[in-house]
Amino acid sequence: MSSTISLPTCSCCLRHIMPNDKCVKFNCPNCGNDLIWRCESCREAARNYTCSSCNFQGP
Repeated sequence: MSSTISLPTCSCCLRHIMPNDKCVKFNCPNCGNDLIWRCESCREAARNYTCSSCNFQGP
């Protein structure tokens, strides 16, 4: 029996987020439709993310 795990990707740098990585996930603060994932590196560097539903950009 084989199963595949789908890893989330950082919305800023598109790097896969591993289960033990420090990260945050939240719904878009503008529309609430998209789930935004941010890795620790992008959070610390305050890199922008863009919501794919409403094009909202946040730090």
